[in-house]
Amino acid sequence: MKELRHRFSSGFFITMALALLIFGSKNPPVVNGFRAGVADVFVPVLDMASRPFSVADGFLKWTQKLAIVFSENERLRAENSQLKRAQIKNSQLAIDNQRLKKLLNVGEGSVNTVAAARVVSDSGSPFFKSTLINRGTSDGVQKGQAVINEDGIVGRTITVGNSSSRVLLATDINSRIPVKLASSGINMILEGDNSPYPKLSFLPIGEKVAIGDLILTSGYGMVFPHDLPVGQVVEIGSESIKIKLSAKLYNLNYVSIVEYEITRSPVAVKKNIDLKKGGE
Repeated sequence: MKELRHRFSSGFFITMALALLIFGSKNPPVVNGFRAGVADVFVPVLDMASRPFSVADGFLKWTQKLAIVFSENERLRAENSQLKRAQIKNSQLAIDNQRLKKLLNVGEGSVNTVAAARVVSDSGSPFFKSTLINRGTSDGVQKGQAVINEDGIVGRTITVGNSSSRVLLATDINSRIPVKLASSGINMILEGDNSPYPKLSFLPIGEKVAIGDLILTSGYGMVFPHDLPVGQVVEIGSESIKIKLSAKLYNLNYVSIVEYEITRSPVAVKKNIDLKKGGE
């Protein structure tokens, strides 16, 4: 619209300029008067002629803005609908989870911090990854309890004395910890291999993991509470999937010994007692 308007105005003024240039050299006063008269006549005409173009140009801009707003509105509607579906799905999953827990008689886990301990030494052996802490049976520590710090899992107690305990680290070749993929809940086993990067085993056929995937404890095994940070996938090879642990086992100072147990409802406990009596 603007281009057409400018062409019309330019053509008109070029024609007038050529005419005035030819006649103006012979009779300047007459030409000047004529020029002023023409300007007085045609300026209002040009102004009126340009107004429809301005209106049309404004209308075009308005329709463009309206189209953008409509498109953004459609995008927001689709996003809102997707969020609603996800919310419904999550709610349904939560309901199904509660039903399964009741069906299987599985309660929520109870986590108790037994003691906080200071790391006093490590094994120093390339074939045995463990560390010694300054808490033992006198502090309530028992064999097989989980050891963690503020970053994630560390290991579990394997020998317990009166005032000290040895902790088998998650990187030791004898360590096996039930874990899961945070994004999908796929259950696997974290196996130590005496390297700084333990590996994942028993990945179900057809399931895949990606670099950067977060690994958490699953709570199976009754040692580590569920959903504790374990680490992230850093390497996917043809034979192994390597994990970088969240806790820095090479720089341990203080750790916590925790006790984890599944709590069952009083009704479930009573049923179990009745079943045992009936079996007798």
